[in-house]
Amino acid sequence: MWNEVFIEHRQISPMCTGFISWDLSAEQQRGAAWRERTSCNECSYHSKMFNLYNEVVAKKRGRRTAAINLSIQVALNHIAISTTGLQKLFLGSNIPAPSTSSMQHSANVVSEIIEEYNQKDLAQKRKLLKEINILRGDNPNIINIQADGMYNNPFIPEWVKHHFNQLLNVHTTC
Repeated sequence: MWNEVFIEHRQISPMCTGFISWDLSAEQQRGAAWRERTSCNECSYHSKMFNLYNEVVAKKRGRRTAAINLSIQVALNHIAISTTGLQKLFLGSNIPAPSTSSMQHSANVVSEIIEEYNQKDLAQKRKLLKEINILRGDNPNIINIQADGMYNNPFIPEWVKHHFNQLLNVHTTC
């Protein structure tokens, strides 16, 4: 980027001895990523806008999403921090936080992808379990499982979880 800017500035204003720096009045935030341009302090030179991030190729029309925004949402799906919690971390570190709406948009995109991969993974596991049942001589259409249906239920108050935990565990056997 800087090489391109220096060459272009030299071609447009060959006699200019000005200093090229970031044009902070033109910067644009894209979630956790930024678009910037440069300008000269002596002549009227302004560069084009540069994306300071990698873009993700999407199937849909419209502006491409910054890879870092999707990466953040993937990470947020694996830990117990919400988008507002992440905003607090950014602001506490004196970093401009992404807007809630842009983070929600990225979360929706990532959630669809995670759900798609989860469905594929579960289909593979069902297929493997059917093959195991056939090898055992059992009915391939019956898969015996046991699951805890109440673990980490967000609708149960904390005091109930700690004091009455044995009463709340519900087991489902199929």
